[in-house]
Amino acid sequence: MLHFAYDGSIHGDWVSHYAIRLASRLPQPGLKLLHVEDVRLSRAHLKQRLERIAAECQTLSVPLEVCIHPERQGVLATLRSLVPSGSEHYLLCGTRIRQRGRGFLAGTVSEYLLRDSPCQVLAVRVVQPGLLGRPRNFLVPVAGHPVGIERSLPFLRLLLPEADQVEILLVKRISRRRFRRIGHSQAEQLIETGRDYVQGVEETLRRELMVPANRLDLAVVVSDDVPKEIVILANKMKSQLIFMGASERALGQRLVYGSPIEQVLRSAPCDVAIHGCPS
Repeated sequence: MLHFAYDGSIHGDWVSHYAIRLASRLPQPGLKLLHVEDVRLSRAHLKQRLERIAAECQTLSVPLEVCIHPERQGVLATLRSLVPSGSEHYLLCGTRIRQRGRGFLAGTVSEYLLRDSPCQVLAVRVVQPGLLGRPRNFLVPVAGHPVGIERSLPFLRLLLPEADQVEILLVKRISRRRFRRIGHSQAEQLIETGRDYVQGVEETLRRELMVPANRLDLAVVVSDDVPKEIVILANKMKSQLIFMGASERALGQRLVYGSPIEQVLRSAPCDVAIHGCPS
């Protein structure tokens, strides 16, 4: 069963399309909607929104369970008490719809859930609501960590069945000073080592998720600005979803505008999904 932290907002409605689609692809489809009561949202308004979600679940034959809880210990503590722990469980949540000087993720309940993931957590910012949670062109930036793409497989398994194209991007980051001075042969050497890594990622996706080779593309670039390269390629490839892992290092950067994740969320031309999993 997939758990969905729903806040009753219009962005929450957009994220709900992802929740329902992903829940429909589980071995045993099921969606548990979790809503912590907000005095700013009338019950009549919430009921109307929940009826739409229920109708979409019925269309896709997804069993829906709605759990509405009073806020007694704060939203974060309430959600954590409702979501089971373990990598076999899934939780979907949303980011802010607007920055308002605070960033899209920084300081939100979703950020804290990603930072200390009780289970497989996916935080989504929807830029293209017309997709209805059905992106077909994916950009998957990878960081070159030894663990590789393995930790992201649970959610990628739910996202990629209908993928038309999956672009795997590795940005070999170097300092700005070195980037200004790097020669062609040095850049080629870095790209070559990076290519070995992304080919390993490609093999994993083909083996574990059965993604056809003709739907996978690989890109390795050398740069001093990782978020910029992600956004450039997303524009170039007309990506519909950027899927990123939430590393401890990235989440640890508290500056709203300095965080790589916030930079991508701010500039991305498409939907963005940030993944976190139990350590």
